[in-house]
Amino acid sequence: MNRFLKTVLWFAAAFVGLFVWNATPDFRPLITWLIVGALACYALSIIVGITVRRAISVEQLEMRSRLDLLDRKVTALLKNALEQRRVR
Repeated sequence: MNRFLKTVLWFAAAFVGLFVWNATPDFRPLITWLIVGALACYALSIIVGITVRRAISVEQLEMRSRLDLLDRKVTALLKNALEQRRVR
């Protein structure tokens, strides 16, 4: 349903855009620059999103390695404590 709604909205926007484009020829340069600006912002947001995902991925891998090391240390301490308790 979401995809259908997006498709309908894109067609409606295209229809309104064509109507405004043909009805107001004096504003065509302004409309063109608005479209170019919107596309540039969209491309920039995609680039930022990809960069943030990569940075987060690297941080997650580093945190996972630290967590594995911490897990091994805690496991060794608990085993040592359990062995000392059994000796008593």
